[in-house]
Amino acid sequence: MNLIEWAQSPWGQQIPIHIGWSLLWVSAIGGLLFLIGHAVYVRYWAKPVAVHSDGAAATTSGAAAHVPERVARHSLGARLFHLIMSIAMFALLITAFLPKVGVRFAWVTYHWIAGVVLTISIVYHIFHATFWLDFWSIWPDKEDREDASRRVKRFF
Repeated sequence: MNLIEWAQSPWGQQIPIHIGWSLLWVSAIGGLLFLIGHAVYVRYWAKPVAVHSDGAAATTSGAAAHVPERVARHSLGARLFHLIMSIAMFALLITAFLPKVGVRFAWVTYHWIAGVVLTISIVYHIFHATFWLDFWSIWPDKEDREDASRRVKRFF
């Protein structure tokens, strides 16, 4: 099993071009093992969530007091970014894997267009998050650290 596939450069050097496709099975088996492990954890060790009769998860009265009457949703720009990014990612995945499994089509043009669209959407997201949104809200503060430590203690 070759972990890395090599090719010869125009200058006669052996260069790595990508990881071996045999590792695709390793990632698929790893994903399946994760799903099985998560299902076992949820079934036997996770604590149940209290649910009201209307089907909503129970919250403490202190937490419910901090929730505004109307919760702000993502902006149109954020939703369009995620839509465009997901379409570009699926296009990249499809145009990368279908030729490897034997489906013949002119994939190169679609692949690089999807790559350019993804790159432009990421640049847009960086500028949007930096200049139009509250950039410093992504950094954890004391309250976030306390929540994280409470979650870790609850896990163990």
